[in-house]
Parts: sequence; structure tokens; C-alpha cells
Amino acid sequence: MAALSSVNGLFLRITFLLSISFFCFKNVNSILENSYVIILTQSMRLPMLTMSPYSGQLGTFGILFLMLAFSDLLPLLESNRKYFYSIVPARLTIYFVLTAFSYLWTSNLYLHNNAVFLFCFNEVWMNFVIYGAIREERNEEFKRSSQFINNSELLEEEEEEEREEEAEELAEDEEVLLTSAQEIEQLQEDDRND
Repeated sequence: MAALSSVNGLFLRITFLLSISFFCFKNVNSILENSYVIILTQSMRLPMLTMSPYSGQLGTFGILFLMLAFSDLLPLLESNRKYFYSIVPARLTIYFVLTAFSYLWTSNLYLHNNAVFLFCFNEVWMNFVIYGAIREERNEEFKRSSQFINNSELLEEEEEEEREEEAEELAEDEEVLLTSAQEIEQLQEDDRND
């Protein structure tokens, strides 16, 4: 069984996106200057992104992260599993490609920086966890449905056997039934003679 259910993984992703959105409005440098982020940036030899806390683009990014969170929250609250069956693998593939580009394409500093790499890397990790949980839940659902089908087939076979047994018993009982008054008199005479 997976460590997280798909619902918990999706709530984790929503919380992650809402946190990034909040810090875009409040102070984005609290994320970019975090010691763990700096260590990962230096160990991956990525250029470190610095942003002014008063940059106009931060509002746009904050709204985009907020909309990404709501695009998962609403289908999750509606229990729309088919949406997640299709979007999570696509998202996983896209973020995996973006993560590879952000690390390997060193001449493009729009993608080759710590902010893009860390965001895409976290998205790959979370979507992989969600995808694993969704697959496991889907397999368990398939097992339950196939078990239900097998159980219903067994019940139908048992009912058919019971009907056959009842038909045989009725056939035996019919052999004793008499159809004419002469046969009844003959049986009564046989009983008196015995």
C-alpha cells in the first residue's frame, strides 16, 4: 500500500502551491534564501536567482500558483477521479522534461536557475507520489470489481445447482402422483394385502 493516498498527495500539492503563492505576495526571498535551497543550488551547480520583493512579476506568479492550486482543488472536492487519471501522468511527463531542460540547458538562464529547477523537481516528486497512489487505488478497485463479478458468477452457479436439485426432487415426487381413480384403488388394495 502506498504511503500516501491520492487524495492526501493532491492536498499536499495544493498546500505546496498555495504556500508558494503566499510567499510570492509576502516575501519570495524567504524561499530563495532558505539554507536548504542554497545547499541544493550549490550542489547542483545552478545559478542562484535573486528577485526584488517589489517586482511586479511576483503578483502574476502568485496568481498563477493560486490558479494551479484551485485547478486541482475543485476536481478533488468533486471526486473527479477521471480528471486525475489523465492529468497526473501528463503533468509528470511535462515537469520531468522541464526539470531536465532546466538542469541541462546551461545557455538559457530563463530555465537554467534554481527557482525553475526546484519547482519542477518538487512537482515531479509530488506527481510521482500521486501517480503511484492513483495506480494502486485503481488496481485495488479493479480487484474488488473482478472479485464481485467472480462472486456473482459463483452465486449464479450455486442457485442453478439448487434449482436443478429442486427439479429432481419434484420429478421424484411426480412419480408417486396418481392420475386415475383405478390406480388409487389398486394402491389401496396393495396396501391391504401387505
